[in-house]
Amino acid sequence: MKGKKIILFIVEGITDQICLGFLLSRILNSNKVEFALTEGDITSKTGINSNNVPAKIGEIVKKFSGSFFKANDFAEIVHLVDMDGAYILDEQIVEKTAETPLDPDKPQKPYYGDNQIFVDNPEAIRQRNHQKTSILNRLISLQNVWRTIPYSVYFFSCNLDHIMYGQRNLLKQDKQTCAVQFDRSYGDSPQQFIAFLNTPEIAAQGNYEETWDFIRAECNSLKRYTNFNLFFLSPKNPR
Repeated sequence: MKGKKIILFIVEGITDQICLGFLLSRILNSNKVEFALTEGDITSKTGINSNNVPAKIGEIVKKFSGSFFKANDFAEIVHLVDMDGAYILDEQIVEKTAETPLDPDKPQKPYYGDNQIFVDNPEAIRQRNHQKTSILNRLISLQNVWRTIPYSVYFFSCNLDHIMYGQRNLLKQDKQTCAVQFDRSYGDSPQQFIAFLNTPEIAAQGNYEETWDFIRAECNSLKRYTNFNLFFLSPKNPR
């Protein structure tokens, strides 16, 4: 492929793309911005583990590529992940009470607090977190996928909704509305978006490795932090 190389963003769903797609295309206009949707959290999917996740990421890229793109058509792969309280202690995952707010469209969904996760089945979420942390620890150190394409992974904590809209337990029915409103707010002001990501209230401090060390400590993976600002200011894979 002649011309611009692809920066492929791997995200969980369509509202992530709605929120970020136009913005990233404007900021990264010397490349071609594309998205691959995993339709859920790849770090907690059945059958994926720390040993096979690099190959699974490669499969996502190859599926996007089809028969048209080759590895050298890509500038890099950027994986955006929600932390979902993955690194908190097992005892901080507790059963829901009568007072726990529920999402009417998905009442079984965990409810994320400042220091605890409230769930229907604590042991299931503990196992999810064990899998998620094992996989994330592998992805943090992953350098390339499909043999040669530079790879990096950046976090939103507790999740993308928490960072962008200030709501860590956003109702499913409100996700698209919030994504569209966010795009309207920042779509024509990409530098304001980067400034927003760098505000002290949400920007984890340090370099790539240091911000990952920070988010893995204590209850930080439930708090409102991101290191996505580094992608624009001090990326793991310099552009």
